[in-house]
Amino acid sequence: MNSWLVYLLEDNEDDAYLVQEYLANIQSKRRFRVKVFSTIQSLKQTLGSVRPDALLLDLNLPESLGLNTLVTVKQFAHDVPIIVLTGNAEEHFGEKAIQLGAQDYLPKSDISGPLLSRTIVISKERFELHKNLEQLVKLDRLTMLYNRGAFDEQIQLAIREAQRHQLRFALLFIDLDKFKPVNDLYGHQAGDQLLKLIGAKLKMNNRASDYIARYGGDEFVIIAKHINSVDELEQLSRIKYEQLADTYCVEDLNGKIVEIQLELSIGGVLYPEDGISEEVLLSQADQVMYEAKTNGLGFKVAG
Repeated sequence: MNSWLVYLLEDNEDDAYLVQEYLANIQSKRRFRVKVFSTIQSLKQTLGSVRPDALLLDLNLPESLGLNTLVTVKQFAHDVPIIVLTGNAEEHFGEKAIQLGAQDYLPKSDISGPLLSRTIVISKERFELHKNLEQLVKLDRLTMLYNRGAFDEQIQLAIREAQRHQLRFALLFIDLDKFKPVNDLYGHQAGDQLLKLIGAKLKMNNRASDYIARYGGDEFVIIAKHINSVDELEQLSRIKYEQLADTYCVEDLNGKIVEIQLELSIGGVLYPEDGISEEVLLSQADQVMYEAKTNGLGFKVAG
């Protein structure tokens, strides 16, 4: 029997008991384990370590009322399907909840075991499908790395997190040297193969906390967390350079195997020392990368 973990944010003990009883007594191939929270803070603390299959949310709490509760919870529970339980039976209220990020809503007066179970299952399936579609939109179709749009979102998140917790992170800007002659000599098929190989090598050798994207053309970027000094940045840049500067085998337009000795240039910068905005960090990383390319250094870091 499948076991699903469900969190319930509900300060009314009687309502919480009814939900637990409904889900405990239904005849289903799934078993639901319900953990009840009476405050937003207690829910937030537990969500940081254990992710449930679904979150049932009462909107009216002593600390928060109405749709504001949903907005507050969504800020830290954005990766969990949320079902709003409301005493307000008006349809437009539920529509507003869905517009603000809930997967579904149920008036408390209509709740039954089968309805609650079915709503949880459908909400999770819909949430996972939507998440998978969003993930596809964020990927570069050639290399299957994140694309530029996804990178723009991620670096903004990294900046906000770093500001909030006084953290540092690094940004690496990678440019392939003399990539155009590969396309000119061997065809775009060979160039595409080379980009795929670079993408695969970047994914294979990345740290769990790194965020790697194809920025465009033959340019790649890495957001590297937990890099706190110029020395650490230089060491990471050297490692990436040594991993990527290699000989790659591709096929030309005639199916002939050709070996390409790839050279590249890497520029590395630190937040906040080298910039506190996405635009400045990218500009600085691009400038340092160009200096490395001009001087044949392979990689260079700011500072």
